[in-house]
Amino acid sequence: MSYRSHTLVVAILAAAVPALHGSPARADMVLGYDLTAGGRTGSGSGTAFLSLPVSDTYGNTFTGPTSQIGTTGFGFYDDFIFTVSGANADAVTSTINFADVLAIDNLAVRLYSTNGNPNLPVTGVPNGGAIDAWSNTLNVAPGTNATVDVLPMTMLAPGTYVLEVAGNVTGSGGGSYSGTLNLTPVPLPAALPLVLSGLGLLGGALRRPRTTAILPAAC
Repeated sequence: MSYRSHTLVVAILAAAVPALHGSPARADMVLGYDLTAGGRTGSGSGTAFLSLPVSDTYGNTFTGPTSQIGTTGFGFYDDFIFTVSGANADAVTSTINFADVLAIDNLAVRLYSTNGNPNLPVTGVPNGGAIDAWSNTLNVAPGTNATVDVLPMTMLAPGTYVLEVAGNVTGSGGGSYSGTLNLTPVPLPAALPLVLSGLGLLGGALRRPRTTAILPAAC
């Protein structure tokens, strides 16, 4: 590599490194709940979170057993709606504490975008498919003192999403469940466009043909 090309690489990296180690990303997230069974709202409904990471609880309490909705296999659908805005991607995870799951069978959780799904709940397959889904195939007994990851860490672009919980309440006196939704910012390197454009310049410099000076022949 010529001295000129080496200097160009050093200049690109020197400009990029400070930006890659900048302050943590900030994003706005509003968590709203639309519970289709019971009409209750969660603890964080209507709250605006101006910075991440943030955690909020979700859940529902039922006063009696539920009847199956059509042929879905579920007696209730609860939709927890949250919006991720800003220029940063976010990572979402969700857990359920089975010590707080009482008299509920066939518990299922899934995440999908509201884009193309204006009418909630979606009892079939959501338009665009589920981003992630979990069902109680682990046969964790309700009341067990354990926290289960119902959604692994999932990257989300800005948009509005639904964390949907479904199941059957079997207890004669009702039932309940409780979970936690976590959102964590994932900084997008501010220097990435600079790095890409710099590499493009470097490629152009390396492809440029060299000129060789021709010395006059000795007499």
